Amino acid sequence: MRLYWSPVELASRLARKGVKYNFASGAPDPGLLLIDELRKSFERVYEEFGKAIIAYPGAGGLKELRVELSRYVSRTLGINANWRNIIITAGAQHAIKLLSQLLMRRRTTVYVEDPPTFVETVAPMRFQGARLIGVPIDNDGMDTHELERLVKKYGPGIVYTVPNCHNPTGVSLSMDRRKHLIEIAREHGLIIIEDDPYTSLYPPNTEPTLKSMSDDVVYVGTLSKVLGPGLRIGFVITSGALRNNLEMLEQHDFAASTLSQYLTYDLLRRGVADDAVKRARELYPRKLKELIDALDEHLPNALMYRPPHCGFYAFINTRVNAWELLRRSVRQGIVFVPGGRFFINRKMENTARLSIGSISIDLIREGVKALSDIIMAT
Repeated sequence: MRLYWSPVELASRLARKGVKYNFASGAPDPGLLLIDELRKSFERVYEEFGKAIIAYPGAGGLKELRVELSRYVSRTLGINANWRNIIITAGAQHAIKLLSQLLMRRRTTVYVEDPPTFVETVAPMRFQGARLIGVPIDNDGMDTHELERLVKKYGPGIVYTVPNCHNPTGVSLSMDRRKHLIEIAREHGLIIIEDDPYTSLYPPNTEPTLKSMSDDVVYVGTLSKVLGPGLRIGFVITSGALRNNLEMLEQHDFAASTLSQYLTYDLLRRGVADDAVKRARELYPRKLKELIDALDEHLPNALMYRPPHCGFYAFINTRVNAWELLRRSVRQGIVFVPGGRFFINRKMENTARLSIGSISIDLIREGVKALSDIIMAT
């Protein structure tokens, strides 16, 4: 399969050049990264574990971390999981890649939200030769009745979904549709892969995870939005043969750093991760509201779905070609991610994803106003 650059990566490269208004990055707010606590954790694990922190971690990941993660997902997400059913990966993206290698071959049917879906997670599915079937998404998330019709037409396969705080639209799957999705999966033998980076950050605004509703769901989680993406700690919660195969496949690269795993283990056991989650829950809803209010003021009717109530993103109609707009915007210190490649069945090049992740809350309204001025002048 042909490889291609992610638009998120291309836009992020521009952001590294020192732009003022960074609406491109999906990284967490720099002010929430507890770098001093990370230094303390390094000193602690160095003294306690010595050379073990730079040895091989063992298949599936460090046991101590898997145990702590089982406690973390129980208290923050309501997921009860035995530590043995948690496989550590080098971030959620690595988890999706491994699952794609295990579960997908040429013409494997994969049902994904469209329009749109997260471009970086469907890339490894395309690379495996999977046949991606777009399922319409609206203000209540994936249209499960349409999914059921498509399954009857194309047959069983895999459902990849971001049911809470969807990337890039920000919508969430309604409770009725969650129940329906699980029913469809059981009736037709579908495997559900739940990608869930944001639920822990917005507890009042999200529905229960699919995994907490059905143990059959394959859950992909990450600590990138909580502790920092550079640690590269993601995880998969699954069981049975898939758990065993995933644990064996993870040995092929041992991509998750032993040192990062020990550091994360210590941050979890000391409660630092819980403190980070608490601070994030206070900041991100404010940032998201600021973005929505700014769009209402300066780009009314630009939102393509209902105003997002959780997550990092808003998906907008730019009214002009987004790549051309980006070229003009960069000159004014603004970057965002053009939305065309987020689509499976048809490309809409006049769309863009705006992120609240890295940009300071004080610059959001000003940045949206500047972007609006460029659009109006185009």
